[in-house]
Amino acid sequence: MADPAAPDRPLTLEEKKAAARERARAAGATRQEGAGTGLAVTDAAAHYIRECADREGMSHAVRLRIHAGGCSGLEYSIDLVPRGGGAQASEREIATNGIAVFLDLKSAIYVSGSVIDYTTSLMRRGFVIRNPNATTTCSCGDSFGV
Repeated sequence: MADPAAPDRPLTLEEKKAAARERARAAGATRQEGAGTGLAVTDAAAHYIRECADREGMSHAVRLRIHAGGCSGLEYSIDLVPRGGGAQASEREIATNGIAVFLDLKSAIYVSGSVIDYTTSLMRRGFVIRNPNATTTCSCGDSFGV
């Protein structure tokens, strides 16, 4: 369902910047309230992460980063964290469903309120990130735009 407040035209660069500033303000307010980013890992994703981490001798933790690239402008990167590894100085840790997710602050703004899921189907197997901040996505779901 389309957002009724969304314009019937593509957003200008200034409108995108204003929206990004508003998300940053909201993320800052959320951090000050101590509520974190609202990121969640589903049972299926947590099970898959634990299974892979145990097989590879890694910790039950992932590092989620947002990079420029993909069809829609930004793409997700999820990597297992080695045993004994933790959040770097520029990262925050979010514990959800028994999994530690490490995010740098810029990435946290883009994924606030997201749900990380893992799906296995006839057409696709892998992580699916349901991101309420994404205004556009590519057909495979690996990249998004804001």
